[in-house]
Amino acid sequence: MNLALPLKFPNLRLSGNTDVIVLSLLVAALVLVGLLLTDMMNVLALVALPIIILVIMLFVRYPRLWLYTGAVVNYFWVSSGKGENEITLKEYALVAFIIGGLWIWLFSMVFIKKRRIVRNLGDRVLLTAILGASITIVLVLVNDESTPLRWLREYLLFYTMLYYLPWREHFTERKHILTFLTLTSGVFIVIGASNLWQYVKAASNVLYAYEVWTSRKSLITHVFICATIFCAMGAFYASARKARLGMLVLTAFYAVVVVVSFSRGFWISCVIGIVATLWLCNKRKLALFLVYSIIGGIIFISAVQVIFPERAALILKVIQARLVSSAEGTKDLSLSARVYETQSVFEYIARYPFSGAGMGTRFTVYDPMAHIFNKINFIHNGYLYIWMKLGLPFFLSFYGVWFYMLYKAYTLARHQLNTAVSRILASGAFGSLLAFTLVNVTSAIPEGREGFYCLSVIYAAIAFAELDRRLHFHPSSSSSSSTSHGITST
Repeated sequence: MNLALPLKFPNLRLSGNTDVIVLSLLVAALVLVGLLLTDMMNVLALVALPIIILVIMLFVRYPRLWLYTGAVVNYFWVSSGKGENEITLKEYALVAFIIGGLWIWLFSMVFIKKRRIVRNLGDRVLLTAILGASITIVLVLVNDESTPLRWLREYLLFYTMLYYLPWREHFTERKHILTFLTLTSGVFIVIGASNLWQYVKAASNVLYAYEVWTSRKSLITHVFICATIFCAMGAFYASARKARLGMLVLTAFYAVVVVVSFSRGFWISCVIGIVATLWLCNKRKLALFLVYSIIGGIIFISAVQVIFPERAALILKVIQARLVSSAEGTKDLSLSARVYETQSVFEYIARYPFSGAGMGTRFTVYDPMAHIFNKINFIHNGYLYIWMKLGLPFFLSFYGVWFYMLYKAYTLARHQLNTAVSRILASGAFGSLLAFTLVNVTSAIPEGREGFYCLSVIYAAIAFAELDRRLHFHPSSSSSSSTSHGITST
């Protein structure tokens, strides 16, 4: 399916850099109008207009530069925007860069360059579902369950999942992919180090067991599950010894960040994702994983005792208790709270089974820990989250693509791919998506920015592994075959 629409612009014959200039001016004008209409810092908007034009021209002309910059800007994107009522200027800027940048790219590819961006069934279904979901704004106006602003803030997040399209389009050589992954890893090392440092400071003063748990730092833990699994695959499959060692160190680092989240679902899902991938793809690596795990566990316990000499026993006891409580069922109050939440969600699903209640919908749920009723819009179960808010058709489309990608990752991981990079990407994508399939029951993936970002990275990794299978990631092969796959190297 070629999404380059057969629309003709008789007076718009663009070639060379003309399309870059025209598109940049158009977008800059729209940004300016938007700022003026919202009465936000009008003078600053006028002063910034030339800079906006130059930046847009630069990114349109060199899309990989835009994507690399986005990998760095992602630090601010995933670590903010957790549902605050007030929308700051920083948030407007982030949305303009992340969402606006993607829209500019899509418009340029479809209407100006007439490039083919839809390559398989998953692309077609996902694009159709996201575009079709825009009509749910009508539900907000009709059923009074949400507001247009809350609807917009949740709906726009689905577009960020489409970033795998420009990544797939422009990262056509191994060096492109490694540059992007290096920048991304650097960003999450910084966030992970911040999480650990904040926990060390908070846990240094704890006196009681519950304080160990409440001091936890769970910022973007979905990302760290994904990073742990990808790096673990790198530790097993990287061709160079130094690369394997580096991946092993990163795996340990990201795993510790997951541990200090004190989220049992993340722990269990991460381990299952790694073990299942190795079991299905290379059983001989399981013994090595067991050795790494034992050594890592010893180092972790020793580190806790060194860093918290007076509180090490308490912290380790809480970790053990969190694992044991997973088998207690509804006797565990946190799991009991999920039961009450699920009951409330099913009431909405019964009321709006096909259309959904609408993005941004809030519902009342009983909290057995505080013994109060809360009105919330977050649903821990990602499957019910999609069904309740967007209805059964979108639920089937969204998770149809999810499991379609899981199957593709599995088949690629099972094959003997041409390079170590491809084996790492395919097996990491399968393990991460399998872990997300499990943790999505207790911590919704399609709810926050980091969840959609991880899905886009996983889908892109699958595409990279597929490309390697065809082109071996040789620059000459990829360059000569780029036209047939709708790939541009600029």
